[in-house]
Amino acid sequence: MQEGAEIMEQEQEIFQGEDFYRFADAALEIIIRFDRLGRIQYGNSQAKEDLGYGEELTDINLFTLFQADLQQEKMRDKNLLEVMAAMKEGMMYRKNGTCFPVRMTVMAEGGQNLIFAINVAKRIETERKLVRMKEEMEETIKVRNEFVANVTHELRTPVNGVKGHVTNMLEAGVTPEQKRTLDIITRCCENMSAIINNILDFSKLEAGKFTLEQKEFDFYQMVNHAVETNITAINSKGLHIMVNIDKTIPSYLIGDELRLTQILNNLLSNAVKFTSVGYINIEVTKTVQFDDEIELFFVVSDTGIGVSQEEKDKLFKSFSQVDASITRKYGGTGLGLAITRQLVELMHGSIHLESEKGKGSSFSYSVRLHVAQNKKEENSVREQFEFINQNQDMSKFDNIGEIFHFGTEENHQEIRNKMEKLIICMEVGAWDKAETFSHNIKELVEEGPQDLKKTAFRLEMNVRKEKYEKALEQYNSLKELLEENIGGI
Repeated sequence: MQEGAEIMEQEQEIFQGEDFYRFADAALEIIIRFDRLGRIQYGNSQAKEDLGYGEELTDINLFTLFQADLQQEKMRDKNLLEVMAAMKEGMMYRKNGTCFPVRMTVMAEGGQNLIFAINVAKRIETERKLVRMKEEMEETIKVRNEFVANVTHELRTPVNGVKGHVTNMLEAGVTPEQKRTLDIITRCCENMSAIINNILDFSKLEAGKFTLEQKEFDFYQMVNHAVETNITAINSKGLHIMVNIDKTIPSYLIGDELRLTQILNNLLSNAVKFTSVGYINIEVTKTVQFDDEIELFFVVSDTGIGVSQEEKDKLFKSFSQVDASITRKYGGTGLGLAITRQLVELMHGSIHLESEKGKGSSFSYSVRLHVAQNKKEENSVREQFEFINQNQDMSKFDNIGEIFHFGTEENHQEIRNKMEKLIICMEVGAWDKAETFSHNIKELVEEGPQDLKKTAFRLEMNVRKEKYEKALEQYNSLKELLEENIGGI
């Protein structure tokens, strides 16, 4: 009993001491102390600010403060403290006669009666503003999506028209110079179509209106289509491609084949775009299978330009690339990887990047699909991949980093490969490709002797200017230097 009395005495001291006033004045809620007759004995700084009173707050009572809730004629024979304790919400009146809603708690401790009230008028107004902002944002998104849909539709018409006329001209027969120009126009049309599709996909994903189809498809055929789409670009750059698929993955799965192809194609085309020398590797493994649900893990790696640790976070953001020089040199809107990430997440997976500046990149991602039931396994497409793999020197993939080290067997082999492709391009006048191969050669001899590097630089400059005679002269000079340094070319 004595201990309980001491606690009550301590509480009373807290409510009456200087500490109480200091803490109360620092509070963001209204704090008022009143006696059993409703007379206000104290109001904190927030109470005085919200109610418009100064020190005269202690000259009024709760019946003035809660005019609508505590009408005196209704309070006859009622205990004021009990009525106040039962109130959870009310209207508090300011000095100027206006009022505002509050949510409150009433406490009676140590002979002290306290009201803790929160002015919810500000919160209500904030909530209304949020509702209005949400409605305005939804309307803006709706207008934007309609605009994007209309613009992309309008853009497709002239792009397809230009591409169709170019195709007709090519079929009718043109000179080599005209064909080169028309091929450039065709590539521009294809790039424009890809950009239009990316913008439309991004708009649908942002609006939450993107849905995945669930249809049966041939998984190996899907991977094969993605490889075939990029094989021309891979071969034209003199790159090597390796595809390794886990044989335990069933041939027939259920999912969105179009979007799975889009994910793989985005990563594969990026690998081709940013890789000038070396290899591209695709690996697919089965990580989990439970009943008819299956999780697949993809890895697309390359020996391209790579990115630093600081630059990784930018890659999956919308309209973002590592830096402006990437956009100038390689093009693109920066939407491809942002769309890829969202598509992977829609398939209940995640995507990650491992990369090192100048030493290539490795994108890995997982997706969840379903296995088609009662389907016979067909091995024709599997055999195609086995054929691709059998025609690759697997040991080269273990020493990818050696390509750029002048003097290694991998480096010498790659130089020979690029020199052979360069002279062919020069002879047929394919100067765009010739410039790419001459630049590759310059990179491959970067660690070589000074005279070798200078000659490779001059060769690239003359190829860029499309000066056949001078380029051929530099090519032969470089060939002689290479034969002295690495043997037969």
